[in-house]
Amino acid sequence: MKALIFVILSILFLSSCGTKNEITVGTFNIAWLGDGINDKTPRTSQDLNNISQVISTLEADILALQEIENTKSIESIIDESKYSILTSSYPKEQKTALIINKNIEIVNIYQLDSISLGNTDLRPGLVAYCRLNEFDFFVGSFHFKSTSRYDDTPYKKSRSFDMRQEQSKILLEEIRKLIDIKKDKDVILLGDFNDNPTKKNSNITILENDEFDFLTREMMSCKYSIWKSIDHIIVSQSMKDRIINSSLNMIDINTMFPEEKAKKISDHCPVIVRFNLNN
Repeated sequence: MKALIFVILSILFLSSCGTKNEITVGTFNIAWLGDGINDKTPRTSQDLNNISQVISTLEADILALQEIENTKSIESIIDESKYSILTSSYPKEQKTALIINKNIEIVNIYQLDSISLGNTDLRPGLVAYCRLNEFDFFVGSFHFKSTSRYDDTPYKKSRSFDMRQEQSKILLEEIRKLIDIKKDKDVILLGDFNDNPTKKNSNITILENDEFDFLTREMMSCKYSIWKSIDHIIVSQSMKDRIINSSLNMIDINTMFPEEKAKKISDHCPVIVRFNLNN
């Protein structure tokens, strides 16, 4: 049955790709993807093949990645002839990244260091200004501060909330600056925001406003069915108008692979959506 589901997903996404003015965009936190040297989460060649299989199934033209050690780690899971690879310059083991179909021109690259709040253990934002068939747009990969087991005192936990709120404010300011520079409001923000705007005490609600919408606000976690998703696709109003109906999907890797194999892929699932770029 799982093999059948995988085949159906492959047919679905392969059949939807390759249209001249349509692109598939997504985000995927691969959870400590290393380069094979003293990795935090050791993986076998089969584990890497399984990750590669997931990415191939997505047929994404642009995919934001999180928790990436370096370019070499990405090269182990993608078709290098198809994608350009962009990574942030820090931190050491959990960089943000973008892989972009080589048919898409990368006009400018911006590393948003202010989002790391002056702390090189946090992740900067990574934004590319892209062009496809004379349509220009911004796309970014982000990974906000988590609230983890290491935030083991009331102060640390509260501080993690405050940091996400500050990161959200800074992201909005930085994107507005880029919009002003390029005079272009077509924006796609992707990543692991470690929060959901519908939560009672959400720290990222500033990102949902008259300019931007969370497409993924109602999505649930693929790992814990009672939790709201923290992996998001946020779009400007101009890009929202270009979404192809019913193209927003979370691809549940837990239905594609047995439990133990799925665990070695990630504790997150990729989320994708498709846009029509025709004028």
